[in-house]
Amino acid sequence: MAPKLQETTFAAGFETAISAIEADGAVIVHDFLPADVLSRFRADVVREAERREYGTRETSEISQAFWGEKTMRFTRLAYRSPAFLEIATHADYLRIADHFLLPNCDNYWVNTGQMMVLAPGQAEQWLHRDADNWNRMNSPESIEVTISCMFAIEDFTLENGATRVVPGSHRWSDFTRQPQTDEITQAVMPAGSGMIYTGRVLHGGGANQTADRQRWGLHLSYVLGWLTPEEALPLSVPWEVVRDQPESVQRLFGWRETLMGESSSRLWTVDYEDVPVGLGLE
Repeated sequence: MAPKLQETTFAAGFETAISAIEADGAVIVHDFLPADVLSRFRADVVREAERREYGTRETSEISQAFWGEKTMRFTRLAYRSPAFLEIATHADYLRIADHFLLPNCDNYWVNTGQMMVLAPGQAEQWLHRDADNWNRMNSPESIEVTISCMFAIEDFTLENGATRVVPGSHRWSDFTRQPQTDEITQAVMPAGSGMIYTGRVLHGGGANQTADRQRWGLHLSYVLGWLTPEEALPLSVPWEVVRDQPESVQRLFGWRETLMGESSSRLWTVDYEDVPVGLGLE
């Protein structure tokens, strides 16, 4: 019998979610997004999706296979939906990111906010670890470099491609090992829920076996401040979007320098000044 992910809510305390992630590599959190935030965000991304296509213009066969021929992906979400800022600064999610990332860096930033829309007929994605983006940092002995959440913008079901996960694979002593079928489960969850998972756990998109139903998912992840994120943040999120946000939020989107604690190292600067200062924005 396939294992099941633990399920909780933030009302039960974020420590419960942390315990589950440490044990299994992932946890499903119900009632993650307030109904109004979910509604506003969904309306914005549906409007954006109407003018986009499935698949990628990348010519690499590997990129095409990973992306998915019948998967639509797009980013720049803070620019395209004001509600995304509310999602990206969710206090309990950030507390979990603090727990896993701050022991390894004084700051972290958004790795990417990416919509993943699976059309009917999309095959299952191969299982992977998100930390493989920084593959020299990803081994059974390595530190945690990224934490992610897959949000169900509409219900995730077995039929429409709920994310596949291998609980406990973040603790394997051999990261080259392939899972057995009975080690794989799926993150079935209602809209507004989210599956938070470590960058070291195996996972991948499921197959959309429905005839007429898309699977709408939002991937939002954070990465250590001294690593390059997937998304070119300041190029995709204009200063005007974050100008009136707290400095902590501006830092999440690459508009503040990264500080390296006791060493006093300052990364990501302009004329060796903090980004807005060096660019004359404040």
